[in-house]
Amino acid sequence: MPGPGVAPAGTTRVGSAATQILAAAPGEFDIDGGSFSVPISITGAERVSVVSLSLSYNPAVLRVRVVQEGGFLRQGGVTVTFAQQVDTTGGRVDISMTRTADATGASGAGLLAAVLFEPVAVGASDLTLSGVATSPEGSAVPLSFTPAHVNVR
Repeated sequence: MPGPGVAPAGTTRVGSAATQILAAAPGEFDIDGGSFSVPISITGAERVSVVSLSLSYNPAVLRVRVVQEGGFLRQGGVTVTFAQQVDTTGGRVDISMTRTADATGASGAGLLAAVLFEPVAVGASDLTLSGVATSPEGSAVPLSFTPAHVNVR
């Protein structure tokens, strides 16, 4: 079991001790095992209004099948603008989520998005997150990133 402040194996950790964004990867995956989901979750958040993320992967090993919105930013029944764009050649998924007409932000924990991957070849792929988050007032939330890793066998 990882110690305090250490992300579990196969995850990407983003943020401070108070706010974390985790992309949970399966670690090892069989080429003939079918598709697998990588949920991107947030915990310890306070008043988050806008999140823009990029998830990079190895397109020679993995292919994105679908990107789905999570419900975290919809707290309180607020409308969320969710946009995603997949660059299959470059191996990148860009995700943008904005709470429209938001004065309070979303707090706590929940699912931001999920990316469904399909393995296409034996090999390795880092799953690297980068991005920004802001409060309803537009204040930047500082983020730090640690890559996850998937081995397709």
